[in-house]
Amino acid sequence: MTNLELIAKLAGVSRGTVDRVLHNRGQVRPETEEKVRAVMQELDFQPNALGRAFYLSRKKNKIGILVAFREPDFQKPVMQGVNEGVVYAQQHGVEVLIEYAHPDDTEGYLASLRRLLDGGVRGLAIRGVLSDEIDRCLREISREQMQIVVYNEDIRDKGLRDCFVGQDSCRAGACAACLMEQIAAPGGEMLLVGVDARHVSSEERLNGFAEYFRKRGTDVSHVIYGKGSHELTYRQTRDMIAAREHISGIFVSGAGLSGAAHAVDDAGLTGRIKVVGFDITESNMSFLKKGTVQFLIDQ
Repeated sequence: MTNLELIAKLAGVSRGTVDRVLHNRGQVRPETEEKVRAVMQELDFQPNALGRAFYLSRKKNKIGILVAFREPDFQKPVMQGVNEGVVYAQQHGVEVLIEYAHPDDTEGYLASLRRLLDGGVRGLAIRGVLSDEIDRCLREISREQMQIVVYNEDIRDKGLRDCFVGQDSCRAGACAACLMEQIAAPGGEMLLVGVDARHVSSEERLNGFAEYFRKRGTDVSHVIYGKGSHELTYRQTRDMIAAREHISGIFVSGAGLSGAAHAVDDAGLTGRIKVVGFDITESNMSFLKKGTVQFLIDQ
């Protein structure tokens, strides 16, 4: 049952009457319009979103998915969800186009996005990337003919998308800090490992984590960026551990957790330095089972 059909059923009117109320077309008795709008309010439906959904329902349904991740290990569960979604969409007569790009390759990301648009999609599911060029491209899209869902990492201009599927990253960082507080030795230093300063979700998690500890007077000034790379994060974490003997906890805000855990393991500090991070991937889980990582927060 579609949204329009549900409203019509609950209001005791026809679908055509709901359409006329939504688009102010034709004459509808005031008491009938009031009944329809009351049902919409009760169900918390937004008329503009419904109008676009009705418009799209009359067109050939085709959606585009842009997959963009740094870690192949993390991309595996994402692609499992994408593939399940494709099967579901096809069962309902929806064609799906998929493009791939690296989140640090703005030019490649834009090219993939434009290929989807040129393919005639009526809806987009994209991973957000911090980029003025990409924001401009999204602004050029007719919002009456396109619905945009952003997943995993949000975009800067929230008005350019219909919804976001992902975490409240700032609160997720604060949650990680609360967990760390329970297990790390008191009085020690915290090492924060980010992905990239342009990675919106990573930065919000770092800020949420740091703010939690600042309020408690704990040093959270040491931040390194591993670019989501296992090797780079490993080297940087190893060097920081060697240089700062009072580190008692390491927080990794995104990709690269396995590199930090590997450095702790190689330094013989498993269990002494507590590690908290994100993503239930195979490599991260191996360090969790080994005891090098104490907490993983799933998305």
